[in-house]
Amino acid sequence: MTKIFVTGATGLIGMRLTERLLKEGHDVAGFTTSENGKARLEKVGAQAFIGNILEPDTIEAAIKTFQPEVIMHQITDLKNVDMAANTKVRVEGTRHLADIARKYNVQRIISQSLAFMYEPGETLATEATPLDTNSSGDRKITVDGVIGVEGESQRLPHAVILRYGMMYGPGTWFGKDGMIYNQFKDGNVQLSKGMTSYVHIDDTVEAAIKALDFEPGIYNVTDDEPIDGETWAAWYAEQLNVSPHIEFFEAQPFERGADNQKYKAQGGKLLYSTWRDGMNVNE
Repeated sequence: MTKIFVTGATGLIGMRLTERLLKEGHDVAGFTTSENGKARLEKVGAQAFIGNILEPDTIEAAIKTFQPEVIMHQITDLKNVDMAANTKVRVEGTRHLADIARKYNVQRIISQSLAFMYEPGETLATEATPLDTNSSGDRKITVDGVIGVEGESQRLPHAVILRYGMMYGPGTWFGKDGMIYNQFKDGNVQLSKGMTSYVHIDDTVEAAIKALDFEPGIYNVTDDEPIDGETWAAWYAEQLNVSPHIEFFEAQPFERGADNQKYKAQGGKLLYSTWRDGMNVNE
């Protein structure tokens, strides 16, 4: 049994991860922003602490009390698809978390990152591929957030960074009543022709569990079938039994997909090796 502190514990990944860790027999505490979140965590058997990742005193109160062996850092701010707010959480919030983790001698952190922020190229990106630091606009803001969360996490001696592909599954943009789902249902879609590497939300949870035994480092967590936007959109529309008007944008050079071989070499496994198997439009 390991004492594990989960940030973003009531989020899309965090709640599933908390429940899974408890099922595996670990002692789990979750960090949440609300009384409602605290009640949800306590209902499933986790300890719960209310706080804000941007307020270091609240992080310290939780970590000082719980004394975790591992931190699973799953916090993001995507309520309004606000790139700047998300980057602030990733950079400043992770800095506070790392400062306090070091103060209380926490050695291991497993942090969520992104597998689609690599520089332009014609082949699948590996973990050694540089990030897209020459980008601009919202993409540059997000790249800065990735650099921040990864760099701050790696101040701990045993940091594992999980770079997730484009996430799908219940509760995501691609699930029932999600943003992309609704665009297809409403009949007006704007989509890039570029390549995307997907990952099912259940596989992000599996990856975090597996990462407890990983060597420190960065790992792409994606499925085995990167796909172009036109092929994917035709398949998705067929599943929904709709014929929307789709305005395709030309592929961008950075839309290249990601290689997952390093993850698999560490023992990482996929419940859904392709989005074709996992993308259930009724969920």
